[in-house]
Amino acid sequence: MRHRSRSRFSALVWLVAPITLAGCQIAPPAADRTTVTSQLVRRVGHSLPEHSDRGQLTLPPRASLDDGITEDEAVAIALWNNAAFQELLVDLGLARGDLIQAGLLPNPEFGYFFGVTDKPFKYAFEFPIESLWLRPIRIRAAASESRRTADRLAQAGLDLMRDARQAYADVLLAKERVRVAGEALKLRGRIAELAEKRLKAGDISPQEAATARIDALAAEQDATRIGFEVPVAEERLRNLMGLGTVRVPLALDPSPPPDCLTFDPDALAQEATRCRPDALAATEAVGAAEARLKFAKLGWVRFLGILDATSGTNGHEFGPALRFTVPLFNRNQGGIARAEAELERAKRNQQTVAYQIILDVQRAYLQYRQACAELEVLRTKVRPEVETAIRRSQAAYQEGNVPIFIVLETTRQLLDNYLREAILVADLRRFWAELERSVGRRLATTVGNGQ
Repeated sequence: MRHRSRSRFSALVWLVAPITLAGCQIAPPAADRTTVTSQLVRRVGHSLPEHSDRGQLTLPPRASLDDGITEDEAVAIALWNNAAFQELLVDLGLARGDLIQAGLLPNPEFGYFFGVTDKPFKYAFEFPIESLWLRPIRIRAAASESRRTADRLAQAGLDLMRDARQAYADVLLAKERVRVAGEALKLRGRIAELAEKRLKAGDISPQEAATARIDALAAEQDATRIGFEVPVAEERLRNLMGLGTVRVPLALDPSPPPDCLTFDPDALAQEATRCRPDALAATEAVGAAEARLKFAKLGWVRFLGILDATSGTNGHEFGPALRFTVPLFNRNQGGIARAEAELERAKRNQQTVAYQIILDVQRAYLQYRQACAELEVLRTKVRPEVETAIRRSQAAYQEGNVPIFIVLETTRQLLDNYLREAILVADLRRFWAELERSVGRRLATTVGNGQ
């Protein structure tokens, strides 16, 4: 009797011990908002809220809509409230669920066979033993996917920051265009008034005076049209900041862009290919694909541990048993082939991402330097010539030495110069935002006049 009890206990330990040991292995923690926040804080100095309620505006610390909005405040508010980005952050919960599921062991199964005449009853515990060695593989794949999700969302945060900063620049540009249009309206109005005086004095023909008057009316039309560009640009910024339902006026800070700086674009590109979040995500995708391939090569195995008890002449007798797959026909060849193809695709995508990062950095830097160089030429060479020409032409026209068309042409050149400067300043903001997004972090700057 004692021998039978010892046998039962040994058989039970034989089945339960490996299950318990495997169940005690703890899966790594899943990536969450804190993971993404730590990346953004380290890279760009901005954080995410621990939680955000749907449809409610949540302002980050030290951000306010009442005393004007700086570019950094606009970025911070966008990270905390942009609806599309908050929707993407839900992927962290999905990845966490996948990681939890990968770490779970299947439940043992219990079978009971009722006894009938000339056949004893029987009951059995069954557990798939292969899950014990497949569990770490599943966990590695799910953990890589969780980290990849965090990296992907960190990159989405950088993209949102870039979009918000460029939308901020667009609003400032629209307001500057309105200012230039107002200057054009005043300048062309003065020319029209001067033409009327000369017409009354008999110095010019009615046709020449009409030309100046039409040009002034066209300037008024342009000013009317350009006036609507500001609310259109503001609506895009509101959308990115999550302020669609908040209709308070947006008082933006028109601080000048950073001074023009020079960098080594090759060094920036090499850094970005190593450290940018989407590059890290591509690396994690390769790791997850490798784990899935290993799982595909082993996952088809079925190795069932059985502990059964059957009624006998002297009571219940426990006995261990095994049942396993005999791989005569199916060794998951199709699943393995698919996993190999997914791994190949992940590796090729890693290279594609690296090339895209190099393109992003080099293009953004060249565009940034182009805007810097063009703005310098405009301010130091073109502007003085145009301003001198407009003063000379207006004085000469007032004395009757040049026709109205000379004055109108020099006026157009001056206004185009003002407008081009506004566009280049906005380009500096946009390309600088694109360059920092391409590198994946803040770059050292000094705030100046953009020269």
